Amino acid sequence: MQVDRDEQDGVPQETVEDWGPGLQKVRKRRLLLWILIAVYMPLMWIAQRLTHSFWDALPVFWVWFALLIVIMTYSALARCPRCGNYFHMNGMSLLYLRKCLHCQLHVCADKPGKKTSPAAS
Repeated sequence: MQVDRDEQDGVPQETVEDWGPGLQKVRKRRLLLWILIAVYMPLMWIAQRLTHSFWDALPVFWVWFALLIVIMTYSALARCPRCGNYFHMNGMSLLYLRKCLHCQLHVCADKPGKKTSPAAS
């Protein structure tokens, strides 16, 4: 009987290549969040320059804040391709670390030259 090298004890084993699309989704969601955070200061500066009033610039802040809540929720609900749990959430704690909070899969594990196991760190 021939045994597939990607199969062990009849259970298919996942490889780093299998995690690529899931990790790409996690990276995309993280990038959206960091871009939104980086846009805050220039956006508020422009709003202050155009309106010359704190109260008139306040709607710009609330729109940005609403987008922040949406994008944070979107990125927080990204699932780890290895373990299937939320990548950035463990219970009620939301931590934007570079590793899965459950299985320690690095966000760039599918890229060449990156370490994939916690023991290799």
